[in-house]
Amino acid sequence: MLTRIEIDGFKSFRDFHLDLPPFLVIIGRNAAGKSNLFDAIQFIGQLAGQPVLEAAQQSRGDITDLFHRHVDGTPMKVMTFAVEVLLDGSVTDAFGDSVRVNHSRLRYELVIELREVGHTGALRPFVIHESAFKIRRVDDRWIQQFDPADRKALAVYSNGAADLLDTEVDDQGRPRFSIRQQGNQGRKRHLPATAATASVLSTLTTATDFPLLYALKRELQSWRLLYLDPSALRRPDSFDDPDTLAANGAHLANTLRRIAEESGDADRPAGVLNDLSADVATIVPGIVQVQVSDDAVRRQRQVEVVTQDEAPYSARVASDGTLRTIALLAALYDPAGAGLICFEEPENGLFPGRLAQFVSSLRELVKRGIQARGAGRGEKLTQLVLSSHSPAILRALDPSGDGTRRDAIYMDVATLVGGGRGRSRISKYRDLTGPQLSVDTELQPGAVVSPSEIAEFEVSEALER
Repeated sequence: MLTRIEIDGFKSFRDFHLDLPPFLVIIGRNAAGKSNLFDAIQFIGQLAGQPVLEAAQQSRGDITDLFHRHVDGTPMKVMTFAVEVLLDGSVTDAFGDSVRVNHSRLRYELVIELREVGHTGALRPFVIHESAFKIRRVDDRWIQQFDPADRKALAVYSNGAADLLDTEVDDQGRPRFSIRQQGNQGRKRHLPATAATASVLSTLTTATDFPLLYALKRELQSWRLLYLDPSALRRPDSFDDPDTLAANGAHLANTLRRIAEESGDADRPAGVLNDLSADVATIVPGIVQVQVSDDAVRRQRQVEVVTQDEAPYSARVASDGTLRTIALLAALYDPAGAGLICFEEPENGLFPGRLAQFVSSLRELVKRGIQARGAGRGEKLTQLVLSSHSPAILRALDPSGDGTRRDAIYMDVATLVGGGRGRSRISKYRDLTGPQLSVDTELQPGAVVSPSEIAEFEVSEALER
């Protein structure tokens, strides 16, 4: 789970920091930076397993487009990331070795520099700083939001050295990465950092020598951006296709089949697929069940939707909104654990009157996983971050006692001037006030979005639609 992210120098972000709850909605107009935030999250995850240039080539834009540009077009040459995470209780590598995680709260920092190389002046990214260290219990502000009884089940802490990975200078003044080996008397391994084209995390292949770092690597790699494509959702699966939902929604049928098999028993053969069907029924009127149909002759599998008044019909003729709803719920109901999911515009294809119920169902699924982990059942955690243009989504969210919403922010752009670093247009966010909180002189201007501003946003969005 991602609990905090800090970004400086990536796309529209300068000195940006955000604490993330398990469920978060980001509201804002186009070009406010919502997609850029998802790009940053995805980029960090890719850097944990790929060289920097390869990860950059999978992002939107060229490598130079990833670095922040001032208003006059001057680019920054350095981007900085920092994330704080909550790890799962164990991790398994590609060779089947599993290790327990004895410290589940880590902070990871990464700095990338753009340099000219060769005679042609080609620009290439290099890692110039990388560090990871334990967040100690006494310093962990994030865990304080939970009841004392739940904290022990949510996070574990260990003694010993806090630094797992750091960047230092050797006796000859050259930068190097220093990795502390656990289970080997705390001895350190060193790697040169003068021309690193990949992160240290991306080089780890087993969980044996560096269990916490490997667990961190797998956590970052598990972060997903779902951009569900209706054509991929409608496509039938071969029996031999993967049974994990792809980023574009492919392999939905096989995923639903696996979810049913892994969660089913003699009393409920379909397992949590029944719960998924019940959620879909509250969001899409007329639907009573979601099921999977097998064609043994063609060795193909297809998603089917059962309605109250008609025979089952296949995903080939289901609406885009129905399929997107089923796919996102499938990701959240997956017994293997959803991890962090970023999802844009959940309102697409849904009747506006049902959007609040959809968001409420999603939030309850995330909350259920947190409660199960807090009860000591050891479930893998699920986190969901939604971005939306629709203020109607706020109706499904509850303000806290002081009127501010803890599970939603409003993102927009501002002009940053001064500091000797050039004038920039940057993305920023503000908290949202609850409906009962009036604009008050005690509130700092710009610190929160007032009810009148939200009302204006609702009107403008409705007119644009």
